[in-house]
Amino acid sequence: MFTAEIHPIFPTPVLTSSLDRDFSEEELNFLLNLDRRDNNFNESSETSYVLDYPVMERLKGELLIHVDNFFKNTINPSEKVKNFITQSWVNYTKKGGSHHIHAHPNSIISGVLYIQALADYDSINFIKDKKEMFEIETKNYNLFNSGSWVFPAETGKLILFPSYLRHAVQTVTGNHLRVSLSFNTFLKGPVGKEISLTRLTLS
Repeated sequence: MFTAEIHPIFPTPVLTSSLDRDFSEEELNFLLNLDRRDNNFNESSETSYVLDYPVMERLKGELLIHVDNFFKNTINPSEKVKNFITQSWVNYTKKGGSHHIHAHPNSIISGVLYIQALADYDSINFIKDKKEMFEIETKNYNLFNSGSWVFPAETGKLILFPSYLRHAVQTVTGNHLRVSLSFNTFLKGPVGKEISLTRLTLS
């Protein structure tokens, strides 16, 4: 008998976590009552700097802790760099609404925090960019043969992922209003190597 092991090399990391607390009344009142603009099949907040408001200071700090841990455990930088949140906005999706397939350019790590969501109805769908050379009918889907992967969404859940990873929101079927806070991040500090001619200091 021989032994064999399949190794998942070059995996794409996706973090799922939670706030471990309820949103405050002040936070909810702010997030649910922002001015909105049309976004094709749902709505987004007029402002794209939601986390820069004073009422969001505590929440922003908590999200950055998660981003720092995610970055440390996936990139594991050899030099001291600092993550910071660039833009942040709220998405509002009613029954029948959705969000198109997209990625987040000019960002390192992106995140979505669910303000109002029900796991039985809501999810986020990640799509693999790699195209297979042959189309072979699959009996059972797994991490290796799937072209997309779905994570359920519920109130208080946080999902972090590389900003290049394409994702979408499938048509919402629940009667509730799905509300999510999305954000992008970038770096400050030294990256690359002088010997490789890739040195860059971001400030």
